[in-house]
This record gives sequence, C-alpha cells and structure tokens, in this order.
Amino acid sequence: MASAVKGRAPRTRRADQAERTRRRIVDAATDLFTERGYSSTTIEAIAGRADVAVETVYSRFGSKANLLEAILEPAIVGRHDGGDLFDQPEIVEIRQCVDQNRQVRLLAHFSRGILERTYTAHRILASAAPSDPNAAALQRRDTERRCDGQRVYIDMLLSNGPLRDGLAPEDAALTYSALSNPSTFGFLIERGWTADRFERWLRDSLTRLLLR
Repeated sequence: MASAVKGRAPRTRRADQAERTRRRIVDAATDLFTERGYSSTTIEAIAGRADVAVETVYSRFGSKANLLEAILEPAIVGRHDGGDLFDQPEIVEIRQCVDQNRQVRLLAHFSRGILERTYTAHRILASAAPSDPNAAALQRRDTERRCDGQRVYIDMLLSNGPLRDGLAPEDAALTYSALSNPSTFGFLIERGWTADRFERWLRDSLTRLLLR
C-alpha cells in the first residue's frame, strides 16, 4: 500500500506542473493578443512571455487558434476544470423555476455573466477570424453553440407556459440570440454601458418580446 501511494505522488506533481505551464501559456497568449493583436502575435512571442520553449507551445496547442479556444472555453463555463455549461447550478435553478418572469430575470443574469467573462476572448476572436481560417471556424462553432443553447432557454420558458401570442419558439430563440451575443454586448459596453445596465436592458427586452 505504501509503495502504491508513493507511486501516485510524482504523477500528481507532474500533472500540477503541467497545468501550471498550460495556464502560463494561455495567460501569456491572452495578454499578447490583447496588447499586440492576434495577427501580430507569434508563437515565439507567446513562448517568451510564458518562459517556456517554443516547442512546448506547439506540442500543447499546435496553433494560435487552439490557444484562442483555450482562452474562450473556460470563460464560457466560468471554470478551468471543464464541465458542461448546462450542468451549472444557475441552469439547474432556471430549470426548476416555475415562473416565466423569474426565469427571464435569471436567464438575463446568466447570459450577462457569460458575455462579461468572455468579453476579452470574443474581442480577440473577432479580430482573428478575418485572417485565420481556423479562428473563423471557431467563431462559427461558438455562434452555433450559443444559438443552440439559447434555443434550450426558450424550451425552459415553454415548460411553464406559452410565449407571446404568435411567437414561434424558433423566432423566440432568434430574438434571444439577437439581443444576447458578444457583438451587442461589446457595442453597448464600449459606449459606456455597465454590465448591470446591459442585464437590466436584456431582462426588460426579453420580457416584453417573449412573454405575454
């Protein structure tokens, strides 16, 4: 038994060291993409900022687009240890809520949190997509995933009653997507709105446009 415990410890230390190195590379990429721009940032520069070999960056990530995905993904979920967005406690609360108006308030808060956390990553992604096909593909996947998730939000509302008269679920989901997306959030934040003000606007807009 003692030898088995002793055998596990080095692997744990190695895993911890590997995670610290990965996070250092991701943090360096985030800083450089923000400071210099995506196109002007090289893998060599990222390696230098992270104090690792260039080969280490390539072996871990392979490309700048993969680094960008590593920046975006944990920001969406709000944690670095993986997990599905729809397993979050906030979503569980929204599913269990039986009042549509309260569901909308909770959804507006949840969406605000995602957009606030991913603001920097989405700005980098928007600048990267025109010049990098892999970044453009990431942007398309991100958009489709967000729209699919927002369609699920509408299903949550429908579980507690109908939508506004004449509003099809597909159109309700598109309405949600038009209001709650990185472009709209960035447009308003960059013109002086706070995240709190965005959340209130999103809540009020969704209530008026989706509910009876």
